[in-house]
Amino acid sequence: MNKSFAYVNLAIVLIAAVMLGLIFAFSIPDGNVITPKRPLTSDWLYNGGASGNVRQDEAADPEKPVFDPVNSISMYRKIDWTTFNGADLCFTTNNLTFKIYLDEELIYDFHPKLLRIYGKYYGEYIHVVNIPEFEGFRTITIEYESLLKGEWTSFRGIHAEEGTAYIKNILHRNFWKFILSFSALFLGLMLVGLGMFQNKRPLKMIETIALGTMTIILALYTHSGTHIMFLVTGNPAMIRVMEHFCLVLLPAPAMIYFAAMTENLNSHLVKIILWLVTGNFVVCLFVMIFGITDFHHLLILSHAIIGICVGFIIFMYIRELKLDKERDNRYRYMLFGFGILFLTGIIDMVRYYMPGWVDDTAAATRIGLTVFFIVLLIYETTSIIETNRKSMESDIQARLARVDGLTGLSNRLAFNECEEVLQNGESGRCIIVQFDVNDLKKVNDKYGHLEGDRRILTAAEAIKTTFATFPGTWCFRTGGDEFMAIMTGPEVERTTTRL
Repeated sequence: MNKSFAYVNLAIVLIAAVMLGLIFAFSIPDGNVITPKRPLTSDWLYNGGASGNVRQDEAADPEKPVFDPVNSISMYRKIDWTTFNGADLCFTTNNLTFKIYLDEELIYDFHPKLLRIYGKYYGEYIHVVNIPEFEGFRTITIEYESLLKGEWTSFRGIHAEEGTAYIKNILHRNFWKFILSFSALFLGLMLVGLGMFQNKRPLKMIETIALGTMTIILALYTHSGTHIMFLVTGNPAMIRVMEHFCLVLLPAPAMIYFAAMTENLNSHLVKIILWLVTGNFVVCLFVMIFGITDFHHLLILSHAIIGICVGFIIFMYIRELKLDKERDNRYRYMLFGFGILFLTGIIDMVRYYMPGWVDDTAAATRIGLTVFFIVLLIYETTSIIETNRKSMESDIQARLARVDGLTGLSNRLAFNECEEVLQNGESGRCIIVQFDVNDLKKVNDKYGHLEGDRRILTAAEAIKTTFATFPGTWCFRTGGDEFMAIMTGPEVERTTTRL
C-alpha cells in the first residue's frame, strides 16, 4: 500500500513536468496571433558613413562584419512604420551604454549605475524598446559608449518583434539548458542534505557533501548562460559576479571530492588547492570591495588554479592506479563522469581565449554536466540499492541472532538485552516467569532427541498461546528446556491475581 502512494506522487510529478514542457514547446495553436519579426541587422551606417552589420545571433560567424564599438560612437538606419507595426525593437547588448533616438526624439536611454561589487561591466542585457507610432520614414540612431574592448562588447540580433514573443523565444531556446541546470541544482542540494546524515561514515559524509557542493556550483555557473535568471531578476551584473565566483570556488569541492573518493584526504595536494582557492577568493573580494579593477581581469588566475587542480587530480588518479586497489564498477563510472566533466571544462577555458568563441562560456561544460548528471544518478541509485540491500541483510542477521531456531521464540541474547532495558528503566513494574520441561533427558534417552524436540515445541506453543492474551509480554527460550516470560505494563496487577 505504501508503494502505491509513492507511485501516485511520482505520476503527479511526471504529469507536472510534461505540462511544464508543453508550456515552452508550443505556441497558441490557432496561428491567429500576429507576431511580426523583421531583421534589422543590415543597412546600418556608422557615424563616419561606413556601412556595417550587427551580429546576427549568439552563434554568428566571427568572420562576418560586426559593428566596431571602439572606433565608432553611433550608428543609424532608415526605418518605416510598416516595419514596426505591432512590434518592438528587440536586441541584446554586452557592456555598452547607449541612447536611442527616433529622428531627434530620445526614446530609450540605457546608462545603468553599477555598484562597486558588480565590477566595471554589467555583462549581457536583453532590451525590448517600444517605438512610438509615426508615419512614413524615420531615422533611428543609436549613440553608444563601449565599457570594454574586444569580443565582450557588442549589439546582437537587432530586429523588430513583439516583445512578449521575443521573451518567449528566449525561454524556448534556453529551456533545456535551464532544466539541466535546475535539475543539477536540486540534485546538489539533495546530496548535501543526504551527506549531513552520513555521520557513521565520516569519509562518505565528506565525499557526498563535496559532490553536492560541486554540483551546486556547476549548476549556478551553467545557469548564467540560459537567460532565465536574467528574465526573472533583471540583474545581469550580479549573475556575472555569481558566475565568476563559481569558478573561483569550484576547485575546492572538486579536489575534496576526488580525495575523499580515493581515500587521500590527508594529501598535501588537497591543502595546496584549498590555500590557492582561499587566496584567489580573498584577492577577488578585495578587488571588488575597493573597486581597483574588474574581477574579469583576474579570471586567468581562476583558470590557472582550475588547471592546477586538474593536474593534481590526474596525478592522484595515476597513483591510485599504481596501488591497484580493488574497486567496484560504480567507482569507475564516477571517475569516467568526473573526467568528462573536467575535460569539457578545460575546453570552455580554451574557448574563452579564442576570438569569436565566447558567446556561451559554458557550452561544453553543459555537455559534460549532462554526462556527469546521468552517471551520478546511476551511481547514487545503485549506491542506494546496495546500501538498502546490506541494511536488510544486517537487519535479518540481527533478528536471526535473537531468535531461537527451533521454537521461533526469542533466545537468550534477546532475554539479556530485554533484561538490561528493564533494569535501566526509570519506572514501571514487571513480572518474570520461569519454566522448564520435566524429564526431558529421560525422553531423549528413551525415545530420541526428535521426540524431545517435539516436547520443547509443544511447551513453547503453550507458553506463547497462554501469554498472547497479555499485552506487553515477551517469551524466551533461554536454554535447552528452559523458558522465560516477562510481563510489563498496566496489566501486571491483574495478571498477578490471575496467576
